[in-house]
Amino acid sequence: MNQKKKIVFLASDCESSRWVYNALKDQYAFVGIILENPIAKSTLIKKRIKKIGILKVIGQVLFSMLLVPFLKKQAKNRRAALIENYHLDSSPFPTEAIRTDSINSELSKASLINLQPDFVLVNGTRIISQNILGCCNAKFINMHVGITPWYRGSHGGYWAMRNNDLSNFGTTIHLVDKGVDTGAVIRQAFIQPTKADNFTSYPILQTAIGIQALKELYPDLLLNNFTIVQHKEKGKMYYQPGFLDYLFTKYKIKTPIH
Repeated sequence: MNQKKKIVFLASDCESSRWVYNALKDQYAFVGIILENPIAKSTLIKKRIKKIGILKVIGQVLFSMLLVPFLKKQAKNRRAALIENYHLDSSPFPTEAIRTDSINSELSKASLINLQPDFVLVNGTRIISQNILGCCNAKFINMHVGITPWYRGSHGGYWAMRNNDLSNFGTTIHLVDKGVDTGAVIRQAFIQPTKADNFTSYPILQTAIGIQALKELYPDLLLNNFTIVQHKEKGKMYYQPGFLDYLFTKYKIKTPIH
């Protein structure tokens, strides 16, 4: 008989996290939910400037303001169809969820110490500090919308398409370590986008197949019977594209004919 495992859901309070939670809540029977409030845009921009420079960040802001709304409108029907076909449910989290401004807060740490989970399922959060990773004996498992180690960081599906690397369009389930999407790989799921997809629908596809991979992984979690692969390659860290960068390279993206 399988021994029940205590699993906590640690995530940002966003649409994709609600999709993941609602799809898994019955099977995973989470003993706790810890939600990180969205990072203020001003704080996010300041951090990005320090990391990649002000010119690239200006390009990213213009991309978000001017192009993303157009791309969402362009793929409106496709996005709606994917959400319906994959039964993605964006119902709110339960009121008893623990909310914090940062998953690295003392509240998060105290909650994990109190809950003493066997596993912590992570989705959409900022980088988790060693202070949090080491506060309990749980294994932290992240769903990353990209194939690691080659597509670390943001928008892995888009960058795979941009690089004409369709065979690496997918999602990775991996252990969390001190790096950014560098943890040992547990599972990877792949899918091919269509000509109806674009930048705004790629993550929906990737989240949907990631959810299925997590459903398939659950029996192995109960038995602690899953293998991991630690890649030696560091791969590449990707960020959101900039306005001009996206426009000038859009023609390079090739999609399947269906």
